[in-house]
Amino acid sequence: MTHYIQVEMVNRFGELARVVNLISGRGFNIEKLMINITEKPDISQAKVSLAGDENKIGNLVKQINRQVRVTEARILTETEIENDVFFNA
Repeated sequence: MTHYIQVEMVNRFGELARVVNLISGRGFNIEKLMINITEKPDISQAKVSLAGDENKIGNLVKQINRQVRVTEARILTETEIENDVFFNA
């Protein structure tokens, strides 16, 4: 099943690579990835689409949240996914 997560992180050199390496290192294949800046110029937002078991995705999000420069990682709700142009393209 496809799951969608959102990760907000400090906008610093190498942070996206760190998060992507954590995801791929846990055996997940990223299907879609989009990066945006937020209202705060020092924070970037990544939206990721990946397939996997719900429990494993939950554990992955917990591991991402433990990263020092990650401000928030969470699984997106169905409503958020339906209203997002990126995931519906």
